[in-house]
Amino acid sequence: MLTAIAMLAVAFGQMLVTAPTASASSYCPASDYVDSAQPAARNIDLPRKTDVTIQPTLCLYDETGFYQSVMVLRWWVTGGGAHCCGTKFNNFNITTWVQKNDVNKCSETGYPGINGSRSGSLTITCTWRSANTSGMSSDGRIVYDVADDGKGAVTWQLNGTGPST
Repeated sequence: MLTAIAMLAVAFGQMLVTAPTASASSYCPASDYVDSAQPAARNIDLPRKTDVTIQPTLCLYDETGFYQSVMVLRWWVTGGGAHCCGTKFNNFNITTWVQKNDVNKCSETGYPGINGSRSGSLTITCTWRSANTSGMSSDGRIVYDVADDGKGAVTWQLNGTGPST
């Protein structure tokens, strides 16, 4: 089951900040989730700054009568050098959604405090009521614009969880 704090956050549409851990199973306990996906971590090259690695995890929960998509994004600085010197990203946001047969049913977007910290995490959720249990999945995307690289926004479409049966 989701923790009481997570359930309250869902009820009020709030985001949770959590401490980073190492695997999808840490965020998606085997007794609670239907499926999870953890794409490979991505290192982001930041011009004249310490690079950042990001690691998303997607979880799909079936909580008797509603489905919940949870995305946890962890980040940490990588490489040598000091963590300093200005803005890393002009924009950085994460979005997760519940889909039924590839049709979006709810979504939530969060804005992690990635510019102001060496490491951290952000958890966002969306919940959709449904009595029908087949064809549900959790999907997500990350959009970021690296400061001072001149390339514009990058969209990372995450391979989500498999559909429920």
